[in-house]
Amino acid sequence: MVKLVNWNIEWMNNWFVPISAGAPAWHEDDPTLTSEGTPSAAARAAQVIDALSPDAIAIQEGPSREGEMRLFCDAFLSDEWDIIGPSGIGAQKLFLLVRRSGRIDTARRIWPDQGPLDLSLSWPVDTTGDLVVEGYQFTREPLTVELTVSGRRMLLVNLHSKSKYIHGGRGLWDNEATRPQFIAQAVRNRRRIAAELMRVRQWLDAVLEADAEARIAVLGDMNDGPGVDFFEQHYLINNVVAIVSGNPFNPRRMLRHAFIDRELKEHNFTARFDDFIDNIRDRALLLDHILLSPSLYWGGLRNARIEHEAYRAAAGPGSGRHDRPSDHRPQSVTLEFG
Repeated sequence: MVKLVNWNIEWMNNWFVPISAGAPAWHEDDPTLTSEGTPSAAARAAQVIDALSPDAIAIQEGPSREGEMRLFCDAFLSDEWDIIGPSGIGAQKLFLLVRRSGRIDTARRIWPDQGPLDLSLSWPVDTTGDLVVEGYQFTREPLTVELTVSGRRMLLVNLHSKSKYIHGGRGLWDNEATRPQFIAQAVRNRRRIAAELMRVRQWLDAVLEADAEARIAVLGDMNDGPGVDFFEQHYLINNVVAIVSGNPFNPRRMLRHAFIDRELKEHNFTARFDDFIDNIRDRALLLDHILLSPSLYWGGLRNARIEHEAYRAAAGPGSGRHDRPSDHRPQSVTLEFG
C-alpha cells in the first residue's frame, strides 16, 4: 500500500524572508510563526503531516525556493524527505515531498518539455471572451512526477489552477455601479482556469493515447468543485473539474474522483470562505481534489478521505492564521500495487 496526501498549505512563503534578503531563512517577525508562545502555523502543519504519515505529499502554496522547503522539513519534520520542486512562478509554488523510508521505490521529476506536451510553453486560447486567440501560459506550471511503487510506474500531476480571487471584490460586487467590473474580471478568471485545466486534459489524453492502462493521479487545488455557481449558471462558464476529468463519451480515459463518494455530504469540503455572491457566511467548499485514471481507480484504490480529524487535532482555539494548520483541509488516497 502507498499513501498519497494532497494539501494546500496556506501561504508557506510568508514563513520565510523574501529572496531579496538573501539565503533562505525563517521570517521571525511573521505572526503566523510565533504568537505568544502558541505553536506556529509551521508546527501545526507538521503535526498534521506526522499524523497522516504519507509516503508522499503534494503541496500547493509552497515557498519560493527549495531551500525554504528544506528548512521546514529539517526543523519540523525530519531529514528523511526528498524534495521535488518547486514548480511555478510567483510566491506560491508546487512541491512533492517523498519519504525515503516509505513505500515509493523511485521518484523523478518529468520536466515540462519531457512530456507529450511542453507545459512550459504558451498555447493559443481566448481567455478574455473577445474572440481573439492569443498565447497563454500557466499561472502555476503543473508539477509532473514519475513514481515507481513495487516496480510499477505511475504518474503524479500536482496542480494549482489560477485563483478566482479579485482584489477588493466585495466592495466591487456590493456597489451596483462597479458590479459589472467585478463580473467581467470574475468571468475572465474562470476562463483562465478553464484554459489551464483544458491544457492539462490535453496532456492526459496524450498520455492515455500512448498507454490506455497508464496509472495517473491528478492532485491539487483546482479552485472549483461540484455544483453550478452564479457565473457558471449565468455566463456559461464550464466546471473545470469536469474538464480535467474527461469526456463521458470516452469513459476509458475519464478520471474518477477518489473520495467524493466516500465522504458524508456534510464532510465533503476542504475549505470554508465567506461567499458574498450568494451571501453565505463560512460556506463549505470542495476546492481540492484527487482524480485517478481508470486503471488506478479500479485496480488500486483502497481508501480515500478528507482528513478532517488530523486537521482539527492540530488546530488551536482561535480563528487566526496562527491557530490553524492551513485554510484548506488535506486529503489522502491509499493505493495498492499488486
